[in-house]
Amino acid sequence: MNTRHFVYAIEVERTGSITQAADNLFMSQPTLSKAIKDLEETLGFAVFQRTPRGVVPTRKGEAFLVHARKIVGQIEKMERALHAGDTQTFSIAIPRAGDLATAVSGFISSLELDGDVEFDVLETSSIRVIDAVADRRFVLGILRCRPEDEDYFLRSLAEKGLQHQPLQEGEYAALLRADHPLANRSALAPADLAPYMEAAFGDDEVPYIRVSEAESTFQRGRRALVYARATLLDLLRTNPQAYAWTAPLPPEMLAGSGLVQRRCDGGGRFQDLLISRSGYRLSRLDQALLSQLSST
Repeated sequence: MNTRHFVYAIEVERTGSITQAADNLFMSQPTLSKAIKDLEETLGFAVFQRTPRGVVPTRKGEAFLVHARKIVGQIEKMERALHAGDTQTFSIAIPRAGDLATAVSGFISSLELDGDVEFDVLETSSIRVIDAVADRRFVLGILRCRPEDEDYFLRSLAEKGLQHQPLQEGEYAALLRADHPLANRSALAPADLAPYMEAAFGDDEVPYIRVSEAESTFQRGRRALVYARATLLDLLRTNPQAYAWTAPLPPEMLAGSGLVQRRCDGGGRFQDLLISRSGYRLSRLDQALLSQLSST
């Protein structure tokens, strides 16, 4: 029995509406409806019924919800006890993106905190960001994806009981050396980059995309696959024929690196989502991070 479904049922009872509960839980109405149906099939009875007053618990559902609230309360109490003490903790998993790394570093540096504090920051692929939050190894995650992959990632979030909210969106640009043959152009097209080597992360593939579909966006003839942001940057700095697709980077990251960014028509867009487990309420530190991200 999935205790995340207990949280869902409690929220449906509180709001009296599947639609409103889904909004509050940052998930789609069909996904929440399916979760409630799965819960009812597991229990062997209907938890809710539709009435002119909205969605209300059945008699057996009321009894179940009494126990569900106790169980969820005990889980929350256990989590608070495990994190009790004088040390404040903040953990986040982010994609290997220079703009986000700079924003998170700036956020940590700008804080004025009393007492001990521990920050835990993981840079990894988007799929592993989801797993890190779902497994509760990290409280927050930032998921970066292309709009055409949004449905896949939203399904993954729903399946793992995670909520999300939008952060930002933008366009990818080409990152290359200042003496790259294309560096003197103000704007590029994907075809301009075809003769050159693309540096990319080797574990950023979205599982459902077939190679034939991905080839329309990325040139696969000359690629160097790496697994760390430092390696990717070193490859770009040492190879005047290489380039990488990245979000716009802060000027301070480019200054002194010997790298430049060029806008690329048709390079594609990205969007960032802040993810956490369903029902999680942002802490003071979490809210401060959102403020930092919105100002960058």
